[in-house]
Amino acid sequence: MEKKLSFSEVLKKYTMVIVLVLVVIMFTVNTKGVMLLPQNVNNLVAQNACVFILATGMLFCILTGGNIDLSVGSVVCFVAAVGGKMMVLNNMNPYLTMLVMLITGIAIGAWQGFWQLSQVWLPWLV
Repeated sequence: MEKKLSFSEVLKKYTMVIVLVLVVIMFTVNTKGVMLLPQNVNNLVAQNACVFILATGMLFCILTGGNIDLSVGSVVCFVAAVGGKMMVLNNMNPYLTMLVMLITGIAIGAWQGFWQLSQVWLPWLV
């Protein structure tokens, strides 16, 4: 026996897909078809590569322990600001700047990890 889906059930289940299709159609019409050209899609992927890398890291966090770290974006912005200030305003070596950025990101992550672990383990120790 086949169950028929009502309109509200379909709408609840596929809302995001419907909105995505509507947005693509809207941008395709407004750009006169340029939106779906292969070169434009390639540019969109290339310009969002850092977001894909962050999303992959977040996916591993969510899959392995169910943890969601909302500070990823702010840490990336802070580390980028440190690097930008070092290179643009202080005319520092790009390789030294990348090393400082890496150390800064690791230090912030270690600090946040310390507080996360202390929150989990401290009640067990007391």
